[in-house]
Amino acid sequence: NVKYMFGIVGVPVIEIAIAAQVAGIKYVGMRNEQAACYAASAVGYLTGRPAVCLVVSGPGLINTLSGMANSNMNCWPLIVIGGSSDSNQETMGAFQEFPQVETCRLYSKFSARPSSLEAIPIVIEKAVRTSMYGRPGSCYVDIPGDFVNKLVDSSEVRQVNTSERYPACCLPRPISLADPLEVQKAVAALKKAQNPLIIIGKGAAFSQAENNIRRLVNECGLPFLPTPMGKGVVPDDHPFSVAAARSSALLHADLILLLGARLNWMLHFGLPPRFQPDVKIIQ
Repeated sequence: NVKYMFGIVGVPVIEIAIAAQVAGIKYVGMRNEQAACYAASAVGYLTGRPAVCLVVSGPGLINTLSGMANSNMNCWPLIVIGGSSDSNQETMGAFQEFPQVETCRLYSKFSARPSSLEAIPIVIEKAVRTSMYGRPGSCYVDIPGDFVNKLVDSSEVRQVNTSERYPACCLPRPISLADPLEVQKAVAALKKAQNPLIIIGKGAAFSQAENNIRRLVNECGLPFLPTPMGKGVVPDDHPFSVAAARSSALLHADLILLLGARLNWMLHFGLPPRFQPDVKIIQ
């Protein structure tokens, strides 16, 4: 599931980086944790599977927060693993001690610290799965320093990949389909529209829906407008592209079909005077 790891090694995560490489994960050493986190985020966006950002405690973890927030807001799968103080030194003023789990909850879908060595596989599996399932985003796993070199009886480890509950780590993310009745309503609305417009966002690119969207545009003759991160789903030089007349297309559309896009600041929140007051939105 995870093929790439970016980070800066140091106490207590050196052995984690070594173990990852032994397991076949490609480790890329970086010079700054922020850059490492952005690099891992980019892999998540391009592949649809999370990469890992591995960092040390305290300042190392703090430097990743902008990358975590960026990944979470852009819906890109990402796993951040941070070393932390030993479990028996918590709240005692340990080296670079910081409330890492609590802090990362603001910038992630999932943030946890395994309670024991035996629990690590379950926590990692949940982090990987959560980063991809539903609306993708960043997840954080906190690893106490004393866990890194501890030994545990393998028979006591909760093996995810042999469990009946988790037959594989991880199964492909579920595909959600729209209600057929709602699809029929959308088709009927498109047929009635005088000036329909498709807006293609980065969600369409992330979902690799380019073939279906190109077929929709070509067979129905619908004009389309890509957002900056939606470019390339349908070629910019396509005859139905209205990117060169963006403002006019938005203003005169009486129905807009949003595909993997949000009505945020980039699309003027879908409000007048950029849009018609009575424009219909299908999302």
